[in-house]
Amino acid sequence: MKIGVIHNSLNPTGGAERLCLKTIEALKEAGYKVVLATVEPTDWRKVERIIGEVTKPDSEVSLLNVKIQMFTIYMRLLTSSLALKLRRRCDIILNTHGDVLPIEADIVYMHYPTFALLKENPANTKYSSSLFWRAYFIPYERIQRFFVKRFLNSLILTNSIFSKKAIRKYTGKNAIVVYPPVDVETFAYAAKSDMRENLVVSCGRYSPEKNYEFILEVAEKLKDKPIRFIIVGSLSGRTSRQYYKKLEKIRRAKKLKNVELLKNLDLSGLLELYGKAKIYLHAMRDEHFGISVVEAMAAGLVPVVHRSGGPWEDILKAQQGKHGFSYLTTKEAAQTIENLIENEQARKEIVSRNMRYTYVFSSESYKKKILSIIEKIAEVTSNYHTILPKQPFGDM
Repeated sequence: MKIGVIHNSLNPTGGAERLCLKTIEALKEAGYKVVLATVEPTDWRKVERIIGEVTKPDSEVSLLNVKIQMFTIYMRLLTSSLALKLRRRCDIILNTHGDVLPIEADIVYMHYPTFALLKENPANTKYSSSLFWRAYFIPYERIQRFFVKRFLNSLILTNSIFSKKAIRKYTGKNAIVVYPPVDVETFAYAAKSDMRENLVVSCGRYSPEKNYEFILEVAEKLKDKPIRFIIVGSLSGRTSRQYYKKLEKIRRAKKLKNVELLKNLDLSGLLELYGKAKIYLHAMRDEHFGISVVEAMAAGLVPVVHRSGGPWEDILKAQQGKHGFSYLTTKEAAQTIENLIENEQARKEIVSRNMRYTYVFSSESYKKKILSIIEKIAEVTSNYHTILPKQPFGDM
């Protein structure tokens, strides 16, 4: 059986791209033939340098022969023509970038309804950061809203209970929660370290929606305590660099000697840092899932997250103190961190529980769930497709 996987580009190497690659890996391991359809060709050397060894599809078809530097969100619409081609040649089609296309896929992994991003309060996206970005995004928002009404009849998967509620609210459709794959095994190596310091870490790209200003506010409240804070972020593009400079300016103005901002730390450096830290502070509100939170938990850090979104509802299961803690204010976050630093026994008990618990979000768990869903769809579609003539695979 041939399965087509649509993803606009794997070159950003973010969470959605890792999910796509793990999907391909699961399908290949199960014996399916996989065709990957992208707008721009995959730079496999870059992908493997950043992510590590990956399982490649049997073939890849790209709409363009060059990488796209501008209007990247609109690239997703270009996958419509690829979806039509795959529909004629494959038994099942998966859309892993998650936006709705006028050519229906059998399965859409909708990370969050794109057209609803500006409806969040606060709007945790760069598209709300300026008039330019709003003007850039609004046409796409309207296109997606139209497509949802006309073409969203696929089986919808999503990354969290939080996102499932949003999909129901904004599309009227139900979704199945399949937690995204987290490389728990790799981060668990850092958990073996016993040389922990009074160190609080935050990790993610430097982008306004990450709300790192909050980290600086918490650090300011604890600047007379023997507690250090490190923000680890990737820099990509003008907006990211401007945000980093803004944070550095605030840090210097407040004379926060207990805060350090690191840029573009590689995986080995991150694991080394996690092996020293005790607490992971997550500042973003209404995060759709929070892969970095699970990675930190697997590495032996206790998470402290905002009481909203996937980190609270899905990862901590809306429970204080079992797998981590939540906050609503800077005062509450600072007090929680101070209490954890002072109560070493409580911290170790949470870490011990999390060593087993985080495997719920592992890559192996994801692969089992996605294959179970594929197999059920395959049963329904196999008889239907046997009566339809297949076009030759051609250059795909």
